[in-house]
Order: sequence, then structure tokens, then C-alpha cells
Amino acid sequence: MTHYFGFVPSPKLKALIEEAEQVIATDAKVDYYPYRDALSHQTARDLIDNLLVGLVDIIPNPERQASMRKIVGTIERAADTLLNILLGKENNEEVLPSFHFLRDRATFIDNEGVKRIGFKLSDADAKTITEGFAAITPEHVDRPTFKTALETVNEETLTHFVSRYAETLKLGMIKRKSVPVAKAAIDKGMSMALNKLLPDLPDTSLNRLADYYRPFIVKKPE
Repeated sequence: MTHYFGFVPSPKLKALIEEAEQVIATDAKVDYYPYRDALSHQTARDLIDNLLVGLVDIIPNPERQASMRKIVGTIERAADTLLNILLGKENNEEVLPSFHFLRDRATFIDNEGVKRIGFKLSDADAKTITEGFAAITPEHVDRPTFKTALETVNEETLTHFVSRYAETLKLGMIKRKSVPVAKAAIDKGMSMALNKLLPDLPDTSLNRLADYYRPFIVKKPE
């Protein structure tokens, strides 16, 4: 079996994907980069919404909810800043590798035939994540194993959608060097979110959190 991480795109992202695919398929005589840029920004928003925004309602403490919203806002601004630095006007030939990445390496079809935004997990990461999610049940709670699973999800998602995606962009030396710096800043924010969220959550909320994340992991036949 092969494991994937992925979520169903928002209606806005789904519409952008379909529009971009139509433009490429018909070889439309337009600039591609605005479509790529819109897709990139909306993909980032969908990722943050699914990985972080959805967690806020699980937090029982209003003060911690407010703190989490601030962290999410910081991450959103960091992602937007990075994309604004990396993206811009390019000719269609230079834009195509990014489209191909988003089409071929950042989406997959789940077992119900629905297109998701996501990617294939390595066997080692799939094992860490599935074991971590299984470590939270109404009868038993293993916080460290669960935290490791969430950290693995975050790290692999950032690596795929920041580092690997950036490889498709035509960047000069200065912009190229900004990628790991920005990734580290986003990673720090996500780690801060987990460290603020997990320690004080009651077991019932941890189970809600595990239930929230489990649908993002899709197991498909080879």
C-alpha cells in the first residue's frame, strides 16, 4: 500500500486549478505567470487553513485560541511574503515547470475518485505518522508519539510545497537563498503552534485533534 498526505481543495482553489489546466491544455495565447501565482498563493492558504486554522476550534481555552490565531496570522504573512519574493513575471516556458509540479506532484486522486492537494509519503514517514495517529484513542493517549507524527506532517508538507516547489522556479542566487530562511521561519511558527497547543489539551480534545488529522492520510493500493 502507498500512503499519501492530502486534503480536498477549497472551491476557490479547485476553480483556479481547473482554469489553469484549461489555459495550458488549449495553449492559450496569454501569460501563464498570473495563473501560477494565483494558484501558489491559494494553495498556501488552503494548506494553512487545513493544517492550522481548523485546529483553533479544538482548543477549549479562549485565551489559547486567541494565541493560536496570532501564530496562524504570523505564518500566513510569512508564506505570503515568501511567495511575493519568489513569484513574478516570467515567460511561459519558464512557468511551465511550476505548473507541471502542481499538476503532477502536488495532487493525487483518492480512493473515492476525488482530486486532493497533497503528495506521496515515504514508507518511513507514513509509518511515523500512522503510528502517531493510532497513539491517541479514548482508552489510551501517547502524547510524544502523536506530537512526532504531527511534526513529521508539518516538516514533509513544508519540504514539498516550499523547498521542492521552489526548485521549479527560475531564481537568482539571492532569491534562492531566501527559500530555506523563509521555510525555517514558517517551520518555527508551526512548531510554536504545536508546543502551545498540545501540552495542556485534555484527552478528549487530543482525540478530536487526532480525528481531525486522520482523514488527511490516504492509503491506496500500489
